[in-house]
Amino acid sequence: MSPKKTRKKKKKKDLYTKAKHTLIGFDNIPITEKTVYSTDQFGKRQVIDIDKFLIRAHIDNQGEATDYKSNPEKYKYASEEYKRRLLLQLKKDNSSRRLFQKKTKKKYSSKTIKSQIDKMPIKKIQKIYYTLLHKKKRKSSKK
Repeated sequence: MSPKKTRKKKKKKDLYTKAKHTLIGFDNIPITEKTVYSTDQFGKRQVIDIDKFLIRAHIDNQGEATDYKSNPEKYKYASEEYKRRLLLQLKKDNSSRRLFQKKTKKKYSSKTIKSQIDKMPIKKIQKIYYTLLHKKKRKSSKK
């Protein structure tokens, strides 16, 4: 009987380089609150730093802002991102407004909606946002 061989663990190549701690393409973007623009072959465009990019990607994959509770800076940005997305969803879609009104018992008004969303707890905002997205997807797929 031959002895069992152990396989070598393959190292996964990642876009995230450990030497620089930056993603490729994010190496020269400063971390700042100001809007930073970059000029490339397609023209002038807004760029964001790596932390904001990763937080947005996390939210796109249905991650929650409360995952960042331990890091207050990231948590603040993630919660602001959820508020921004909910505001845009309500602004563009009437059915989302009706569903928002059912869930929160608050009427949509373009003047007061921002302050209403700011007063809500982040868990409620997350729940409403994903409910609106889910309902929107189901409705459009029936057509």
